[in-house]
Amino acid sequence: MVLSPRLLAIAATQRGVFTSTQAYAAGHTQKEIQRLREKRLFTIRRGVYAWSDQFKSATLLEQHRMRVAALMLVLTAPGVLSHQTAAAELDLDLLDSHLTQLHVTRPSGAGSRIEAGVVHHAGELPDHHVLSRGEGEMPTTTLARTAIDVGLTTDRFECMLAALDSAMHEGSTREELYEAFDLCRGWPGARMLSGALSLTDGRADNPGESWSRAILIGAGLAPEDIQTAMYDADGLIGYADFRWKGVVGEFDGKLKYKVADGSNADQAAQVLWKEKRREDRLRVDNEIARWGVAELHRPSRLIELVEQAMQRARRRGLC
Repeated sequence: MVLSPRLLAIAATQRGVFTSTQAYAAGHTQKEIQRLREKRLFTIRRGVYAWSDQFKSATLLEQHRMRVAALMLVLTAPGVLSHQTAAAELDLDLLDSHLTQLHVTRPSGAGSRIEAGVVHHAGELPDHHVLSRGEGEMPTTTLARTAIDVGLTTDRFECMLAALDSAMHEGSTREELYEAFDLCRGWPGARMLSGALSLTDGRADNPGESWSRAILIGAGLAPEDIQTAMYDADGLIGYADFRWKGVVGEFDGKLKYKVADGSNADQAAQVLWKEKRREDRLRVDNEIARWGVAELHRPSRLIELVEQAMQRARRRGLC
């Protein structure tokens, strides 16, 4: 037994999910849906389903978005997607993204609670903190408010900084972040978030760079600049993730060596050669410290790599 074309068309406009009511309206009987539930359907929420193979083969982010669509179909009281859920909807890159629950914010007085996998937050929500997304889409908090909300729900400074950096990287302004923060200044976690806000830089290319910067700042090794354009006699070499006088810091978490799918051996070799040539050009007037995700989990090792590069630069008279 398969779903009717009419129901499939409806589901296609709803991220692949549908309600039992929609199924009945499309011509299916209660007994048919019951049989499909036993073998072919995945129950996302009570009375809301997706084709099991489609849901189980989806990424965690895709599954999260299907859960959002299911929530929109059954939510009776008005609410705004917020926190981690708004971040996922807005493609806000977070350092520690939890997608197991959905988050909705309602006006103050509505009461905070967790119910059926949905965290209902009560809080002041001015109209300019809400982003309307058109027919059939549930509104979300704005980039700035989303980053502030995410920052207030973590006790990890690097996660706060990554959320704020990401919001600016995606187009939010510093003024918008501070305005959103002013509304939440008295909330728990605001003091640490204030420190992260003062260090926010939208040039950070990904959360790993934000995490790196948090570690370096904490160690008294704050970079003098980030995403610095580097030149030599032949022109632009590229952009340094982190820059100190005589030292370039490179975080390897953004797949600098990624080879396009379908590339042959010669094309793959060309990618590697270009990166080696880039690094050779940088090394003429700089020492290089290179690290990856493993070093972020061992901050002492990251600090050691940068300090060693600085020592080599001093010996060469570069700084």
